[in-house]
Amino acid sequence: MSSDSGDLYSVLGIGPDADAQAVRAAYRKQARRAHPDAGGTAEAFHQVQSAWEVLGDEAARASYDRRLRQPQRADTEDDPESARPTYGRGASAAAFRTTASGSTSARSSSTDSARSPSGTAHLAPVYVPDLSQPEPLSLPLTSQRSHGHFASRGLFGGGRTRRAERMASLLEKHVLAELPTARLFNAVAIEPAGKDRRGASRPPRGPAVDHVLVCGDTLVVVTSLEVPAAAASWDGGRLHAAGRSLSLPDLAGESRLLRATLEAGMRETGRETSLNLGQQLVLLSPDGGMQSPVVESRGGAGRAPLAPARAFRSIREQLASSEQANVIDRHLLAALRRQLQNPMN
Repeated sequence: MSSDSGDLYSVLGIGPDADAQAVRAAYRKQARRAHPDAGGTAEAFHQVQSAWEVLGDEAARASYDRRLRQPQRADTEDDPESARPTYGRGASAAAFRTTASGSTSARSSSTDSARSPSGTAHLAPVYVPDLSQPEPLSLPLTSQRSHGHFASRGLFGGGRTRRAERMASLLEKHVLAELPTARLFNAVAIEPAGKDRRGASRPPRGPAVDHVLVCGDTLVVVTSLEVPAAAASWDGGRLHAAGRSLSLPDLAGESRLLRATLEAGMRETGRETSLNLGQQLVLLSPDGGMQSPVVESRGGAGRAPLAPARAFRSIREQLASSEQANVIDRHLLAALRRQLQNPMN
């Protein structure tokens, strides 16, 4: 296998004229060779996986082929896996739009976000409403990057809490530090917050997602799972590792329910909005390695679970896809604050 990760065809050991069947066969061959269990390395295996993710997708391969034919225009835009994405610091981009009431516009489709970085994530932040107004969220909370914490669930719930706290710290370091306008919310209830007997809002109960990242009009729901193995495989529905087969949480379903709750809550305050969605399951190794476990994808719909390094890149790309990635919607932040199960921070 070629070590030149810049040429995805060389990584799989084939030529640009290979048909889809040949690409799949080459991927399987190289994945077996590069797998750590067969004497390969995590880096080599990730190169093979990255090549397959582009060449195994008809649209992504066509975009990559256009890039090969036009080397003078080569950049990270057409091949998101070949290099870390450029989020547009100093780049020109389409301006965000606001309605007369100050609400930000969003995509008209209800499908999940799966777009390329828009180029606006590193433009100057725009606050809606502007900071001259103390409502709907106080200025200190508007500027706060991370919200909510995890309450201990007793003797047998400590492990999950520690894992979630560890993931929150990693998200702050590898996502928030890269995207100036992104915000992180921890332990976010899916169902609407209730009221007490006096009509005052109380912290919501019921099912919750571990982490929600917001940037512009895009939400990415994140959770983590510790895998005590160097390698795993994913078939689109279950994760296979260390001789076990695990069902994964339905992040897509949970994120859609949360979106419905947030949009309904904002409508009650006179805000019409439509949010983009993304999800990511992050696999953690006991030794804290950023590249492990390596995950072999065996097809199937949905976003594959990933080791931290690749997962954080995926999360950044999803968040940066928003054309309004530099907009901080204070109404949306306030709506997310209302969903925090433990808002004391």
